[in-house]
Amino acid sequence: MTDAATPASPGLDTSTAVPADAPGPFGAWLTPFRIALIVWTVLAAILIAVRWHAIMTVELSDTDDAMRMAQVRDLLAGQGWWDLMQYRVNPAGGGVLMHWSRIVDAPLALGILLLRPIFGQPLAEQVVMTLWPLMLGAALSVACALGYRSLSDRRIAYVAPLYLVSAAFIVIQLRPLRVDHHGWQIFLAMLMMGQALRPASGRAGLIAGLSAAALLAISIEGLPVVALFAALAALRWALGASVADRVRLNGYMGGLAGGALFFQFLTRGPAGLVGRWCDSLSAPYIAAFAAAATAVFLVTRIDPARRWVRFAALGAAGALAGAMLVGVEPLCAAGPFATLDPIVVKYWYIGVREGQPVWSSSVTTEIFVIVPSLVGLAGSCLAWRDGKTDEDRRNWATVIIALLGAFALSLLVLRSVGTAHLFALPGCAWLGLRIWFRSRSIASLLPRVLMSAAAALTMPMLAGMAVAAGAGLVSPEVKADQQKEVKGTPERTCLDPATIAALDRLPRATLLTPIDLGAPLVFWTRHSMVATPHHRNKEAMADTLRIFIGDPAKAEALVRKQQATLIVFCPTANDFTSYRRVNKKNLAAQLYAGKAPDWLEPVPLGTGSALAVWRVKPAT
Repeated sequence: MTDAATPASPGLDTSTAVPADAPGPFGAWLTPFRIALIVWTVLAAILIAVRWHAIMTVELSDTDDAMRMAQVRDLLAGQGWWDLMQYRVNPAGGGVLMHWSRIVDAPLALGILLLRPIFGQPLAEQVVMTLWPLMLGAALSVACALGYRSLSDRRIAYVAPLYLVSAAFIVIQLRPLRVDHHGWQIFLAMLMMGQALRPASGRAGLIAGLSAAALLAISIEGLPVVALFAALAALRWALGASVADRVRLNGYMGGLAGGALFFQFLTRGPAGLVGRWCDSLSAPYIAAFAAAATAVFLVTRIDPARRWVRFAALGAAGALAGAMLVGVEPLCAAGPFATLDPIVVKYWYIGVREGQPVWSSSVTTEIFVIVPSLVGLAGSCLAWRDGKTDEDRRNWATVIIALLGAFALSLLVLRSVGTAHLFALPGCAWLGLRIWFRSRSIASLLPRVLMSAAAALTMPMLAGMAVAAGAGLVSPEVKADQQKEVKGTPERTCLDPATIAALDRLPRATLLTPIDLGAPLVFWTRHSMVATPHHRNKEAMADTLRIFIGDPAKAEALVRKQQATLIVFCPTANDFTSYRRVNKKNLAAQLYAGKAPDWLEPVPLGTGSALAVWRVKPAT
């Protein structure tokens, strides 16, 4: 935003609709596409510099990144494309069938495969894990610029990348080493939004539907967003009954149903088409989408003249989809985590912050979650009111409804914040542009500077920081919370290179570890694990918890049941600390105090590491 971009007649009316064929505010060469790439490239360089130590030491910040890379390594080592078993987790039970998608594995494996002859496996992994999330982020930046250019103010397309890089909950999913699926979810949600804002056509609907199907193939967590865009397409046709909206709706539903079938077969094979899993795309969901698409095709073919009949018929199609889902697999009515053992829910699941509601987080986190969405919602509503054409208002209404749905979801499930902030970007940008160009018309220096600063505060991160700072000044509770967040308590995992090497030199074994330690050790060593933080391994997870925090008299039998020969833990890790505090007499507390039962013996690693290793003595 520069003075050169200021229109000849500055004021509040300068941010009205800009024709799509009007020249850009930054000249012919600086198109939204190029600006998106330039802005993201600058951010990528900053992220690499900031994360350089973590990159060089492959310091993964999430257990899912570790398990993702283990899955990619297995694929490169010859495991079948359709074989998604993790055989080094719960070997006593034959392994664990992962609910993840090969769509996420494919670019990682391809990159490593291409670079391995040049750099060798370890360095090839480092390069790919560093660059691939940033490349996906570049694609998202371009998708934002191109997707939001259909809105009434064309300048949004030019500044959307700036707003994107200030959205911390999005950027954190696209930083170096963040190779799990959350960045994909945000990217595909943007593709769906971009098509929803394009002029109605069968092609726009089909692309959005295929994007929705890919999102669900990657993670069923995307189902609310997929349903939201289906409802938006249905709403547009139900209200106006136009031919264009009808073909868009049919395209979306056909793309969703057909795409779900295609991606499921592509990534899981025939078994994926008949499997009945509630935590991933499978037969119940495919049947539901097929039923909904068939019903929608029939309703739009009949094309009822009365609006209420169209709404009722589309509602019935949605109800049919729900009935088909539950009819094929009744357990899906209770949700994907309903079958978890209560001990796993209490001592693991409720501690997974990304799956919890926002009010389970700190006050500061709540502010950074809520404020950007509210700023985006305010800007979108003002832009809708300011729309000069029906199409302008329809597009802003699409943004508003999508943002409201994603915002509500982000309050219930923290992992959805990135998508909510993605949909808040155009409203934030519209509001920022309005304030910025209004400030250009102010002659007095101080008010001009203050209003220019106010424009910057419409950016997601700056908006959250401003509100958090203000709240800290007026609320002692918020101030104390912020000081606690700044100080923090860095977790010690005991996984320094020397310790990992020493542990890996031990003969191959099945390790019993606290749940969160399992995935990093699968990544770093050759050993197998009883459990990792992945819910499909629910029985072994429950046994692990009962061993550490349950009746110590029953621990030995459970350890031998799981065929574990080593017990490994970090005394200072958060999960182990929580285990030993449950009961001062449980096994975790005994091991922490160095008073292990007689069926265990210590294994010195000789590295000076705090990592504790105990061998299970042979049964007598």
